[in-house]
Amino acid sequence: MLVVKHPVMFNDNRIYYNRNKFLKIYDKDDDSQNHRPNYDLRLIICRHADRIDVEFSDQWYDLVFGSSSSSRNYRHPLLPHRLPHRSDTSLYVYDPPITRIGEQKSFNKGKQLSRHSTSIDYCYSSPACRSVITASSILRGMNRSKIPIRLEPYLFEPMTWNIALQEFGILSPFISNNEWKKAGYNIDRHYQPLSNYINPYETEEDFWYRSQEFFQTIEQRHGNMVQKFGRGRRSHRVSNILIVGHAATPPIFSNIAFEQPFNAKVFGQQCSQIPYLYTIVLERNAATQIWNIRHI
Repeated sequence: MLVVKHPVMFNDNRIYYNRNKFLKIYDKDDDSQNHRPNYDLRLIICRHADRIDVEFSDQWYDLVFGSSSSSRNYRHPLLPHRLPHRSDTSLYVYDPPITRIGEQKSFNKGKQLSRHSTSIDYCYSSPACRSVITASSILRGMNRSKIPIRLEPYLFEPMTWNIALQEFGILSPFISNNEWKKAGYNIDRHYQPLSNYINPYETEEDFWYRSQEFFQTIEQRHGNMVQKFGRGRRSHRVSNILIVGHAATPPIFSNIAFEQPFNAKVFGQQCSQIPYLYTIVLERNAATQIWNIRHI
């Protein structure tokens, strides 16, 4: 269980997107492998889909759960098709889901990724409800629902962006693995996250450091995998990792991959332009260990 000492208002909504503001595009949408280097690690990094509290204002909870907390409210047309039951539905105020339309968009994003001949070997997600449902829907769209989702608290957005409303103590606003499993989501219950604690007073710089730790862990855990052939022949096998997080997730990992200086003010401006389901692909050259980026 993630320990959050103060409540958080997960306010990472951003409005506009300027495609070329901060990302350099190295190639087109053409996914042909004929003219591209031998990559050994590919990260598909995505922001979650449309949050329900942004699309339907702060009154969404009263609209969905206000009159009753019965099971029929979990089938409300604004909600995703499957939403874990919680004994205290008010926790959804602090950990809102995506909309049903956002769920469909996530499924379509998965189909789009499949058309680019992109496969998935592993999936990591922020423990936030909106990220987990997005990740599950993308995997379904890719016909990769058998890939379990690894919930990683280090993928949660910067805590400095959240507004503390009350003492949470040791209570986590996030849905537990068991609750996800009961709702039919394929969660990896054997995965051990880097940490179950996020400093509620962290700065953007602290967020950069924990993101760097996660990024380096992914490189060590999934990079340089070798596929063996007959008579001693071998080749680097590409590991394809789906990472679903927040508006901060694509820019922070591109910043880390290209070893760019971190500027909190510039970073905040970049994140303000990240739309829902914005996706980048980072690919590491097996020979040079240099990262390239492309846009989907």
